[in-house]
Amino acid sequence: MRSETIDLIERVRRRLAEASAPCSIAGAATEAQIAAAEETLGCAFPPSYRQFLKRFGALRIPTHLGVVHDFVGIDPSADGKSVVDRTLAARTENRLGPNLVVVGLGADYREWFCIDVDRARDDGECPILMFDSRDNALDQQFYEDFGQMVREVLGFVEQNLAGDLSQA
Repeated sequence: MRSETIDLIERVRRRLAEASAPCSIAGAATEAQIAAAEETLGCAFPPSYRQFLKRFGALRIPTHLGVVHDFVGIDPSADGKSVVDRTLAARTENRLGPNLVVVGLGADYREWFCIDVDRARDDGECPILMFDSRDNALDQQFYEDFGQMVREVLGFVEQNLAGDLSQA
């Protein structure tokens, strides 16, 4: 994850706290926790997602602020569902393919943003696809990689923080 993305997350976190609309950050995941999650899910996470997990663990913003409001991580303490819990449940209950890992929740709780680990680029990054659980089907590719998803969603939030957050 690029340093400007880390800076963006920190700026948005501070601005949301100042606006009394705080986001929640789970806290850094350890290498052992990340490796255990990868082993359980049968895949390697792309570099940007691993770096996000190591730095932030998970991130949740108020649901009305972005197309993705929950960047799913290792620590399930926020809502009881980690990347492992969500992905394994989706594979069982919604026929989510074994190549997909749920890393984001959309504004509509039935929209899941998933890393497609079978489509890794040379740099190890993978595209983010949207899975619509209403139809148990992939919708479309939304982002080139996890880092782009974070930058676009939080960049939009940052641009809109000057306005009334209840109307964003």
